[in-house]
Amino acid sequence: MKVKIFLRGISLFLISLFILSCSHEKPKYEQLLGTICSINLFEDGTDELYEKLFDRLREIDNEFALDKKNSDLYRINSRAFVEPVTVGEDVFSVMEFSLLISKITDGAFDASIEPLVKLWNINSISPHVASLEELEKLLPLVDYKNIVLNRDNRSIHFLREGMGLDFGGVAKGFAADEVIKICEQHGVRRAIIDLGGNIYVYGKKSNSKDWNVGIKNPEYPDSAPLVRITVPQTSIVTSGIYERYFEAGSKRYHHIFSPFTGTPVENDLASVTVISKNSMLADGLSTAFFVLGERKSLELIPKLSSVFNIKISAIFIKKNHEIKFSRRFPYTRSVLYDDWKIKELYE
Repeated sequence: MKVKIFLRGISLFLISLFILSCSHEKPKYEQLLGTICSINLFEDGTDELYEKLFDRLREIDNEFALDKKNSDLYRINSRAFVEPVTVGEDVFSVMEFSLLISKITDGAFDASIEPLVKLWNINSISPHVASLEELEKLLPLVDYKNIVLNRDNRSIHFLREGMGLDFGGVAKGFAADEVIKICEQHGVRRAIIDLGGNIYVYGKKSNSKDWNVGIKNPEYPDSAPLVRITVPQTSIVTSGIYERYFEAGSKRYHHIFSPFTGTPVENDLASVTVISKNSMLADGLSTAFFVLGERKSLELIPKLSSVFNIKISAIFIKKNHEIKFSRRFPYTRSVLYDDWKIKELYE
């Protein structure tokens, strides 16, 4: 069986979102967190500050790496069933946050999905189509309720052998939030943070206007954007079926797994974009909303906004060329392709 592999998420020029504004300043790049990380501090971008920001990203990359034996995540996945594993504050706080999202979304987001990620192996040169027998064996291991945390000693413990964590759904969001904290501490006036498509626009443009951000057309992700939104300082995160996938036979298998079935999610969505000042929240919810689907996600947004005390908005791009926005969508928006339509707005 012939397999074709597509890994758009690791290419600088194939990010899921891009900024529709011009700058004379050049961003700094480095490959971290499994992608190309780009930071543009414009006129405030000193070499010293850039180094401080990328040092922080390197630290996070080392803590959350699945394949580095000295990383917290590697130690968790290797030992957390045998005994509680004590980890650093970064990993523990992200784990706490992940469990909270899991509880509110009834498991649509679940960081314990690592056994499925490993089984399908989509991010590699040799992906694998999982069999029903394999899924039946591994699905019981994907359950956030079998993760025990102890804040007193910052330990993580698994209740079932074979469990594992994968923070791919929140780590880049956490990293973006950490970069923004440093920007605030150093009085940066404007910045664009792009961690492999996880975008954070900070401050305002040089003309004191909000940012224009383009959301990719899932059918032609390398072409002009499908939707343009104008936003103030915030994070914009998209999960889509075009980012990382492989084709086997006549079927496409993308990287967004359902914790309930163990397979890539099959519904009417092509991508989900979540907009929130909390990038880790937007990151996790973009995955959860894709799993839940449009209607359940829309019903859940008011509860999430209340729990986290933050504005959350979403855009659902569907395979049938419909585009739907969350209720009372607060940002100026426009669709740039005639054959795609805003089916209805929830005002």
